[in-house]
Amino acid sequence: MLGNQSLEQYLGIGLDALGTDPIDNNIDIDKYDRRSFKELKEASSEIGNLLEVKAEDGKSLSKAWSALLRDVWSTFYKILPELTDAEKVDTPYKSMRPMIECLLEDQETAKTRITTMMDEMAAGLATIGAGKKLLEEVQKREELNQALQKADQAIDAQEQGDSSAAGTLAEEAQSLLQQAARDVRRAVREAVEEARAQANQAEQAMAGWGLESADMQNMPLGDRLNMARRMCTPNLKRLADLVGRMRNLARAKQKERVDKNRDEVHSITVGNDLGHLLPLELAALSQPARKSDFYRRYNEHQLLQYDLKTKEKVGRGPIIALIDISGSMGGNPLEWAVAVALALADTAARQKRRFMVAFFDTRVKLTMEFEPGEKSPEKLMQMATVGAAGGTDYKPALALALKTIQDVNYQKADVLMATDGLCQVDSNFLNVFLEEKKRLGFRAWTVLIGGYRPDDNMKVWSDEVWPVRALTDETAGEIFEKVY
Repeated sequence: MLGNQSLEQYLGIGLDALGTDPIDNNIDIDKYDRRSFKELKEASSEIGNLLEVKAEDGKSLSKAWSALLRDVWSTFYKILPELTDAEKVDTPYKSMRPMIECLLEDQETAKTRITTMMDEMAAGLATIGAGKKLLEEVQKREELNQALQKADQAIDAQEQGDSSAAGTLAEEAQSLLQQAARDVRRAVREAVEEARAQANQAEQAMAGWGLESADMQNMPLGDRLNMARRMCTPNLKRLADLVGRMRNLARAKQKERVDKNRDEVHSITVGNDLGHLLPLELAALSQPARKSDFYRRYNEHQLLQYDLKTKEKVGRGPIIALIDISGSMGGNPLEWAVAVALALADTAARQKRRFMVAFFDTRVKLTMEFEPGEKSPEKLMQMATVGAAGGTDYKPALALALKTIQDVNYQKADVLMATDGLCQVDSNFLNVFLEEKKRLGFRAWTVLIGGYRPDDNMKVWSDEVWPVRALTDETAGEIFEKVY
């Protein structure tokens, strides 16, 4: 409840909301923007470290530098960043204006803002990247370093009530920046390029996992920033590339399967769908005497055409992935298996199907469930970072799958196991599994990594076994054709 306070006052819009406090921003911002930047500072240790940087004399640059960094963030975050009226900006802070003017004028800024505007996480990453690079440039260029120190001294003088000294120091700071205009432009350009690289890297990493910023909105800002950083680490980036390839393959196979089913001829009917007309009807267009009859029957929906129907429904039951994480699966085999599982999770989300993944060795170590349509960044990252150790026993994983399918929410599920080990499942359990498999109507497939020949025991409970020596897209494509 705002009470008697107007929305404009709450957001800090208009002169009345500004009161008598000094204006320390060169980009026009309101209370909401200030609060958002404060949340970013509290959420990001990297921003906090940037704000605590010291000058060569050991004094903190926090005042002038903090205001400058907030203006950088505002430029990336706001829908339409505009300069504050110069007459309203407090003199010491106005000295940093040339840097912000260069930032707004740089064409690379506009390109970066396509990714960052109104996206707290992307704008935060861009600000961190730009801030680090800008600080690096400032510290190695004498005029820029001195200008920032002069600005801080001007702020100190202003706070001590010495307006005259504050004005003189601010003029000196601004003069240094104007004299070093080329260095200012170079520093800003370097900062913007780094900002764009950071924002694009995070966007590409999320795309590899099938995520968008909106999928992470329910997470605290600090967690979002940390997760984006994790996604950009070499190991996860490599896995994201594999996941992205698998996901695209899964989507292509699904479309191919749906199109194939959709194009099957069911019967002949009448209508005016030009794409489904019989050849003899189209032949009438080449005969002047039959053209008018063709157009009449077209208008009356009386042309002969194929009636195409899909034999199989596009949406199927839930998906259960059982991933072997025994010691021998470490490295490429586990990465490939996890990438396939993540692609199946994406398929399930798009098709509004339930999805469960279970990681096992001699027992089930980790399980995760996804509701229909759910995209959980935390769960995806947990899947991506699971480790490998121990031996292999199918029974605990198959028992879990069976128990899960007996739940009404998982009836007619598709079960996929990926393993590189051969082991026997005892006959008593196997008999129960097969009976329930028939009764509940679910399907089970196994990917046997390593090129081993599957034993008879595995063939009994699997509808199909893929013994693979090379972890290729072709093998994954066969899986996605079955579990679509």
